Amino acid sequence: MEIYKDITSANEKEFASLLNNQSKTKIEEGKIYEATVTKISQKYCWVHLDQLKSEPAIDINEIKEINLLDKLKEGSKLKIVVENLESRNGEIVVSASKAKKIEGWETLLKKYEKNEVIKIKIKNKIKGGFVCEEIETKHLLFMPASQLSSRPSKESANVINSEMEVKIIQADRKRANLCCSRRELISENKKGDQKQKFDKYNLGDRVDDAVVKSITDWGLFFEINGELDALCHSSCCSYQRIENLNDMFEVGQKIPVEVISKDEKKLQIGVSIKALLKNPFDNINNYKVGGNYEVVVKKVLAYGLFCELEDSLVALLHQSQISWTEKNPFPKNYFKVGQKIKAQIISIDKDNQRISISHKLTQPNPYELVKNKFGSASTIEVTVADKNESGLLVKLPEVNLDAFLHQNQLSWTGNFKEQLQNYKKGDKIKVKIVDISVENSKILVSKKALEQDPMSFWDGKKIDDIVTTRVISVDKKGLIVKPEGSEFEVFIKKNQIAIENADARAERFTVSDVIDCAITEISLEKRKVSLSIKRVEEINNEIAIKNYGDLSSGKSLPFANLSDKLSKKDKNKK
Repeated sequence: MEIYKDITSANEKEFASLLNNQSKTKIEEGKIYEATVTKISQKYCWVHLDQLKSEPAIDINEIKEINLLDKLKEGSKLKIVVENLESRNGEIVVSASKAKKIEGWETLLKKYEKNEVIKIKIKNKIKGGFVCEEIETKHLLFMPASQLSSRPSKESANVINSEMEVKIIQADRKRANLCCSRRELISENKKGDQKQKFDKYNLGDRVDDAVVKSITDWGLFFEINGELDALCHSSCCSYQRIENLNDMFEVGQKIPVEVISKDEKKLQIGVSIKALLKNPFDNINNYKVGGNYEVVVKKVLAYGLFCELEDSLVALLHQSQISWTEKNPFPKNYFKVGQKIKAQIISIDKDNQRISISHKLTQPNPYELVKNKFGSASTIEVTVADKNESGLLVKLPEVNLDAFLHQNQLSWTGNFKEQLQNYKKGDKIKVKIVDISVENSKILVSKKALEQDPMSFWDGKKIDDIVTTRVISVDKKGLIVKPEGSEFEVFIKKNQIAIENADARAERFTVSDVIDCAITEISLEKRKVSLSIKRVEEINNEIAIKNYGDLSSGKSLPFANLSDKLSKKDKNKK
């Protein structure tokens, strides 16, 4: 693109031509150019590039680092990269080492894309691997320790300064980092031999002594006749679904397998254990849910047992089905491999070929025994076995069972959490059995059930009934009173003390004062009662107005605040 188009004079045309030529040959920062060496001193090497306004200098140490000092002379060509066309000092900054590095990177990148072999020298060992130098370009690469050889080696320090052929296996274009591998090259060389070994095996072949090499979440890796690896997927390991293959197999174990698949591209073989086994579920109709059978313990695990009903017909006995009394029993404390035990089948899943069994169902249910022995609502003496923030765990007498006493079952009234702190392990207390759940294996007991419910005092009472109470506490907000003959405490709000605001003061009363109160709210279900002194006055006023409403009667009224009401009533009569 030309800068100037409308030029008339010869001088202007010449100037424009110079500008246009300059624009076409503009130097760009970050690109590599071939410059000419013009001068070499003890400290610097000067180079010339036609498009640059001056000759930039390169530190002689940089030339030494790239091993070019002996090869350069005035007039020699040197590849440089322009880093800055104008620095802070107004100088042009170029670099020969960075140009060599960029050129080396691009060379190695092409070899990586073509999957070519390169030769490197191992310079030093770092965390995780080695720093390597490509022989031709002197470019640095990284080799992970795992990529040094096809077999693990403890003598990795002996390879320093060694030269070897490798392949580039990874290129990070953003950071210009390369990762190489000797192991990859070795594997490729072995691939030819592996193909010959691979071709020996056909679909349906049986291998009697396949050795378990490793165990993963998805299957088993076998070594076939010491020359080839094969994978047995977890679905092909057994007719039973196995949650963890480590529970059923061990490294080094010899197991017969059958070749079931071949991958010609990857040279991989798939094998199956269960292909050589008779499906044990063919005999499942010989068993029924709810039936009791003798089984053999084959594997003891943290979460339960694998047991055999018959050869290869395996069932799971979960730890929750071991004991009635222990919630999370440790199976190894109860059973050992080879032991014969009684078990009841609790489920058969034919679609997924799974069987679940129970040992505790073959034993008497102790919760049934407790229900028959003590029954519900029985009063017994128990021993505190443990305590938590919710209540007490107590031991029942004569049976090895625990019951739970919730903190709100300690008493009808008071602070339950404070009461809970009064109990310790080993204390004996009398309680009442309030619930026995055989299905859920739970027993609930109560201490307060042995005491009369204070709420029973209010049975048969109704709104506006008068109750005699005694003051037990006074504060600015109101009174706490307790009816005579009851432990049920009721709070009377300040606004319920008197009709007149001037008299509605809690300070008028003292502890132990006896006061008549009227019931304003009562709910036995919600265990809620509200009392009012004010309402007593209102009731008495209503009675007085009714009985002594005529002022001519000559009778004196006991409540001064009735005068206005009576006057109004007398006027209405007239």
